[in-house]
Amino acid sequence: MKRAAARIPARALIAVGALFLPVLSAPLSAQRALFDEGNRLYQEGDFSAAAGSYRAVLEGGFESAEVYYNLGNAHFRLGDVAQAVLNYERAARLDPANEDVQANLVLVTQMLQDRIEPLPRFWVLSVFEWWMALVPREWLVGAVAVCYIVLGLTAVLLVLGRSGGRRAAALRRLAYAGAVATLVLGGTLLVREAGWAVPEQAVVMAAEARVLSAPSEEGGLTVFTLHEGTTVRIDRRAGEWAEIVLADGKVGWLPLAVLEVV
Repeated sequence: MKRAAARIPARALIAVGALFLPVLSAPLSAQRALFDEGNRLYQEGDFSAAAGSYRAVLEGGFESAEVYYNLGNAHFRLGDVAQAVLNYERAARLDPANEDVQANLVLVTQMLQDRIEPLPRFWVLSVFEWWMALVPREWLVGAVAVCYIVLGLTAVLLVLGRSGGRRAAALRRLAYAGAVATLVLGGTLLVREAGWAVPEQAVVMAAEARVLSAPSEEGGLTVFTLHEGTTVRIDRRAGEWAEIVLADGKVGWLPLAVLEVV
C-alpha cells in the first residue's frame, strides 16, 4: 500500500484549479471554499471531516472528477473500500483518461474480497471504449466548438465569395474537413453525454450480499455471494430488484437497497 499512499496525497492537494478559475458567482465561490477546506482537512489527517467537505461540494450542485477523486481518497484513508470504489468509478466516468484515478481504482480493487476475472472482449468494443475515453470532456467540448466555428466561417465565405480558383477549392476542402470533424467529435460528445457508451453500473455497499436466481427472497435461490466494493453492471430492473451481470459473465438478482449506482 506504499504506492497508494504516495499517489493519493499528491493528487489530493491539487485542488480543482482550472475548473474553478471562472468563479463568477457566490455559489461557485462557496463550493471552492468547501473544496479548499476539504483539502486542508485532508492534509491535517482529518479524513472524515475532509470527506464531509467534499460531499458538501457535491450536494451544492458542483460535480467534477477531481471532487469525486478526492472524496474517494478520503474514504480510502478511512478504510471504507466500498465508498472509495464508488467515488473513483464516478471520477472515471467524468474523466476516463485520468491516470491517477485509474491507478487508485486498480489499487483499491486489489483490496476487495471478490476476485472476478473478466471475459475476453471483442476487439471492436475495446476500440470503441478506447475512443470514447481518449479525450477529456473539456477538451472534447472545445474541439467540437472550434470545428463548428470553422465549418460555419468557411460556409459563409463560400456563400459570399465570388471568386473561384484555388481559394475556393481550399475553402471547400476546409469546409469538408470541418463538417467531418464536427460530425465525428460531436457524435462522440453526444454519445458520452447521453451515457450510451457506458452501461449502468453499481457498487455493492453491503458487507455481504446474496445474489439470487430470481427477484424474490422467497422464490429465488442463492447462486453466489458478493461483498462490499464489487462493481456490477445493471442489466434490468424489476421493482426493488436489479438483475446484475459480472465481468466474468455471472448473472443474478440483487436488491437495489444493497447497491449504489455509479
